[in-house]
Amino acid sequence: MDATSTKRILVSPLGWGLGHASRDIPIVDTLIKQGHTVIFAADKPQCLLIKQRFPNLETIPFPSFQVKFNKSKFQFFPLLWVAFRLPFYNIWEHFKLYGILKKHCIDIVISDNRYGLWNRKVRSIIITHQLRVIPPFPFKWAMPITEYLVKWWLKRFDEVWIPDCPDERSVAGILSKSNGLTNLCYIGHLSRFDGVDAESVFSGFQMVVVASGPEPHRSFFVDINKKIAQRYCLNCLIIEGRPENGVIPRCIDGVWIVGHLPDMQFALAVKNAQHLVLRGGYSTIMDMLALGLSGLIVPTPGQTEQEYLAEHLSVKGLFRTVKQSELLNIDIDIMRSNRVNCCINTQLQERIKQL
Repeated sequence: MDATSTKRILVSPLGWGLGHASRDIPIVDTLIKQGHTVIFAADKPQCLLIKQRFPNLETIPFPSFQVKFNKSKFQFFPLLWVAFRLPFYNIWEHFKLYGILKKHCIDIVISDNRYGLWNRKVRSIIITHQLRVIPPFPFKWAMPITEYLVKWWLKRFDEVWIPDCPDERSVAGILSKSNGLTNLCYIGHLSRFDGVDAESVFSGFQMVVVASGPEPHRSFFVDINKKIAQRYCLNCLIIEGRPENGVIPRCIDGVWIVGHLPDMQFALAVKNAQHLVLRGGYSTIMDMLALGLSGLIVPTPGQTEQEYLAEHLSVKGLFRTVKQSELLNIDIDIMRSNRVNCCINTQLQERIKQL
């Protein structure tokens, strides 16, 4: 690739957990291998995550819109407050982007679910698996309205990259089904574990828990699984999804807890677990399927996307699911880890070559 064809590309994921940054790892890796200069703009935890994989990558602090749910499983009012503020934050991001483009001479912007990061002077791409948002009960009737609003924002981008397939290989189901926009591009499934060979005779932990998402339910999820591990006397590892807490496990009340793990250690831990408990984030699901694994999905209460994905994939026979409120009372066998043969497909490299 000659110098005239290389680009300076800004990659900026949403900061709601590590999932968006995690699924951007293969994108950043492919861009670098094709000779482009990548600048990563995100919240601090997401920058720490990407620095673990790409130590020399330039990062910019660019905080995204943050949410915090309440302790109840009913999240209508927190979600309503988010819906009210989010458009204003998208507008703020849109104007904040001007300064970043000018200072860093950006040619292309790749936003992961940040709807304000588009600009008419550069090629603007957004990554999302949600072409429609499922409103909470009892407002399911408003789904056509939310779909229209999502289309209204997405049409501003030159391309919408959907990390899924448009056919029977789809993982996201109705969430990623075409909404009629002409700028849609299905790039297949994204996972930082694509191509990772993590087979080992390592005995590992009996139980592995992959936590993620906003507080306070992330901490609730960790605490519930600690109690389960203690009840059954299981050698348990809980991966918090907090890079700032480091990569060295610490033992708390007989349960091992770690902020984050490098890819190979993560893959070895989950692949050798007898029991596997996961949050229902889309990136976590793609990671497990890329590793050929199935386990128990516990969607974050009130997150309709995760609740839909858990039910959808349970019906397809790929995962089992249970509500967080019922987790303490389930039989240990429902948490068992299984191997699955799911067709994970990606057209990422071909798409990036067209930049």
